[in-house]
Amino acid sequence: MIDLRKAVYYEYIDDTVVEIFDKYKWGLRRLGVNFSQDLLETIVYCPHNLENTLIAFCSWVLWLKSQGEKTYPDSLADTLIKALKSDNGWIPYNYQKDFLQHHLDILEPPQVSLWKTAAIQLGEDLRNRIIADISEEGDLIFNPNVLLTDEERQKIEAFKGYITELYL
Repeated sequence: MIDLRKAVYYEYIDDTVVEIFDKYKWGLRRLGVNFSQDLLETIVYCPHNLENTLIAFCSWVLWLKSQGEKTYPDSLADTLIKALKSDNGWIPYNYQKDFLQHHLDILEPPQVSLWKTAAIQLGEDLRNRIIADISEEGDLIFNPNVLLTDEERQKIEAFKGYITELYL
């Protein structure tokens, strides 16, 4: 995933900005935000209220999706850029913070999210036997030479299809 310090050349990038971005980047990605160079630079240069703006933005997109609204990656990125550049950013209301609290799983890195999903889809025993590691990007690394039944193979293939749809 994106390393803000490598993606945007700037003499000094505040550690707090990087920490906040790292906290929300997976959620923004799962919500469908397109990380353009312009958006990344806007995040780096955001004068104030970065985290509150990201909370309000994520809550807003989650709400749109809960209402069945279609969202588009480029328009989401444009809206986020405008929010970050506005005088005070978007200030979340209490209901927005609560709404995001009920959807904190979108902020999880892929390693955690996929590990939990694998437990649900495959069962913990099979997951523990076949998954050796999960990369930061969400690539599954399987243990080689694990003896599997036909039923377990089918479960694994169904799981691979499920996560392909989920994470693309």
